[in-house]
Amino acid sequence: MTVPVHTPGSFTFEVPEGWLDYDLAGQDFSRQQSELRAAAATPEQRRAVDDALRQARRLLRAARQQGATSAAGMIARDDDGGLLMAFVGVFGVTVPDGTQLSVADIAEQLSRPARVDGHGDRTVTSANIFGIGVVARIIGTEIVELTETTSAVMVAMHTIVPVPAQPGSYLVVTCMSPNLPLADALYDVFDAITGTLRFA
Repeated sequence: MTVPVHTPGSFTFEVPEGWLDYDLAGQDFSRQQSELRAAAATPEQRRAVDDALRQARRLLRAARQQGATSAAGMIARDDDGGLLMAFVGVFGVTVPDGTQLSVADIAEQLSRPARVDGHGDRTVTSANIFGIGVVARIIGTEIVELTETTSAVMVAMHTIVPVPAQPGSYLVVTCMSPNLPLADALYDVFDAITGTLRFA
């Protein structure tokens, strides 16, 4: 079953310094690409920059097609010359009256578990957001469809937040990154970002 996507009530969330609020209508990554390529020391690093920006464009396009109402992210070079990438998108979901869907069912509308290279376990847990209360959360590694023919394995955290005074309506805050070795640190960052969610 496909869960309808809608535009929920007003909300805000904060991202770390250095992150960009993405334009869902068509983010221009030209300046970032030029800066990262200029800092690259080798042709391999420049190719890695091009690949990363290509992936970012595809991820943003996929989020837009799935009904994201807000998105932000970062692409930066780490101390070892590699690239760090992270993304957060907020999706509005309405569960039709009389439909019983689990937390995993809702998250499944946006992504699916990865089963490659020992990754793929997803854990359903909970979190406490100030002013909102206890909410459901799913963490794990997932295959993210970037186009009809390309996909990527990413660290992912979905937090499912009921929209006040709108029964059956939820915000799904989805945070992702392809930097799998940094999963634990990324979960901390994703938790901090999601913890800033507020309804207007």
